[in-house]
Amino acid sequence: MTNPAPERAGTGREETEGAQGLIGRLLPFIAHHRLAPGDRLPSERELASRFGASRPALREALAVLETLRIVERRPNSGIFLRAVDRQGSIDAMVLQAELGVPLSEDEVREVVELRRIMELQAMRLAAARRTDADLARLDAALEAGARCVAEGTNLADEDSAFHLAIVEATGNRVFLRVVNSFYLMSRERRRTYFRDGTRAAQSHAQHAAMRDAIAARDPDRAEAAMGSHLRGVESYWMELLRRRATGESE
Repeated sequence: MTNPAPERAGTGREETEGAQGLIGRLLPFIAHHRLAPGDRLPSERELASRFGASRPALREALAVLETLRIVERRPNSGIFLRAVDRQGSIDAMVLQAELGVPLSEDEVREVVELRRIMELQAMRLAAARRTDADLARLDAALEAGARCVAEGTNLADEDSAFHLAIVEATGNRVFLRVVNSFYLMSRERRRTYFRDGTRAAQSHAQHAAMRDAIAARDPDRAEAAMGSHLRGVESYWMELLRRRATGESE
């Protein structure tokens, strides 16, 4: 006769969702209860009970949030929320985006501003440092983009590939890693931006102009081409935020 299976803590839901699923419920819980930096979260026992999770699964999820500097565990005191806007990592924002936790309006504005800072400088460095291999990567990304435009498919992935190829041409690997995180964080927003297909052709033409400026090793022309490209994207997001603030339909 076979032995009965050992009992497990929790409801069993954590066995299918794992730590990421728990994180996907913990973050909205924090937002819903308007917990502020320095606030104490419920105990591990309370959280495990609330989410129907085992203590080990909950500890694994909390360890991820601690690594990302979203929470901190203080010995003999409990679990506390960090000042994420000042102490959190960029990977914390990537995780939130992947789990569908939206950025605040202020964060969207700041992300738009950060993109301009990063990408204008990337263009200048790429124009000064690019190699033939870099141009080949840019050309491959442009070819893939041209196929998307011709087929009417979403340009988002090819758009990010082109912009990351520009940053790779700077020769700064740390810069590339930072910008890659930025593009992971903004993936769904880019898919929304290109969803209706009306912006793809213009964006692709602007990419071609940026490639030519980099090929010509002209930093001023390269920066100007990127600045023109970003203005259209920025105006879209600022108008979207304005509509949300006034309750207009998007």
